[in-house]
Amino acid sequence: MKYLLLVLVGCADVAQPYELDHPRVMAVRIDPPAIASGDTARIELLVTDLDGPRVAPPSEVEIAVPFGASVGRDDEGWFVTAGAVDTLVALDITVQLVGQPATVQKTFAIGERAENPPRPKIIGQLVEIPAGRDAAFTPEVVDEALSYRWFSSIGDLEGFTRAEVTLEPIAGAAGEIALVVRDQAGGTAWEIAAATVTP
Repeated sequence: MKYLLLVLVGCADVAQPYELDHPRVMAVRIDPPAIASGDTARIELLVTDLDGPRVAPPSEVEIAVPFGASVGRDDEGWFVTAGAVDTLVALDITVQLVGQPATVQKTFAIGERAENPPRPKIIGQLVEIPAGRDAAFTPEVVDEALSYRWFSSIGDLEGFTRAEVTLEPIAGAAGEIALVVRDQAGGTAWEIAAATVTP
């Protein structure tokens, strides 16, 4: 997914790519990520801001009408309906984070249907992580065909773009560890787990 950040939202220092305490779009999921002409797919944005990671409510999201498809919104949220031509469609999506707009671009395919990867389960000690020594986390199932992106609000991460990540925890911190996985076809899935570190 290509990110087009319009503004620096609410931060005076430079955020690390894995930090959850800086407002950002973490991922966009279209479900399913590839559909046949006339079919419809749902759109979700995983964001983080002062309240931590969450799926952005539809009221905070705007999506420009793309070429080759149409978009709409109902009680469940945003959706895209495929046009008549097999192609790649780019969606320009804007979300409000801490009162400021951030725009991302997400592509999806019209043609043969595809599915998102399964939701990854995070393996590792998440409750009362011992302070003073590194902790390791990994998905329950490692798939070499997927790319991995870890996020944390409880300490620094080493290897945050690999399947296994190492956390340098902050003593007494309480927050989240998050994992986003993507495949080559644009499929996306994520997991967010509460985590605490001993004082």
